[in-house]
Amino acid sequence: MEKITLTAEIRNADEKNKEIRANKEIPAVVYGKNQEPINIKVSFSDFLKTFRKSGESNIINLKVGKKDIEVLVHDFQKEPVTGDFIHIDFYALTRGEVVTTNITLNFVGNSEAVKEGGILEELNKEIEVKCLPKNLTDHFDVDISVLKDFWDNIKVSDLNLGKDFEILTPADEVVVLVAKPKVEKTTEETEEEITEETEETK
Repeated sequence: MEKITLTAEIRNADEKNKEIRANKEIPAVVYGKNQEPINIKVSFSDFLKTFRKSGESNIINLKVGKKDIEVLVHDFQKEPVTGDFIHIDFYALTRGEVVTTNITLNFVGNSEAVKEGGILEELNKEIEVKCLPKNLTDHFDVDISVLKDFWDNIKVSDLNLGKDFEILTPADEVVVLVAKPKVEKTTEETEEEITEETEETK
């Protein structure tokens, strides 16, 4: 994957978050095991472009002044109504340190149950894992061709991610399933039900 870079500026102590956001910037902080917290701010539009590429599972080369810091988006806050980012937490990586992050699930293949009219319900679109930074990936592929009948499902425990990843999401959580389609009643069936209810009432 291409190297992802984002430029940040150090925040002045007297800058207020409201003023920063008014200037189309996002207040943020970068910290880590071997990184003292630094209060920073990033361009709103630049961060959006970066986050579309990085998500929470790809390393960002964060340029702060003369320093280049390898970070992950560790946490963020959004405005409840608009959904705009209003604060970002960047976690500075240390070589050899295990990190915790969420990685997207990408559903691939064809399900016989879906071909028969079943409805594919993606209940978990990402999974929480621990791994070394060098093993971070965009996504995990999940093959849905094993879903052959209605109500077949794939649980977290069914995922085989290899020895490089420790899964933190509960093993019994269902990731995806094929629901049986709802059958719409015909006019004749509906009329019969109404007749039966009327007779029961009498």
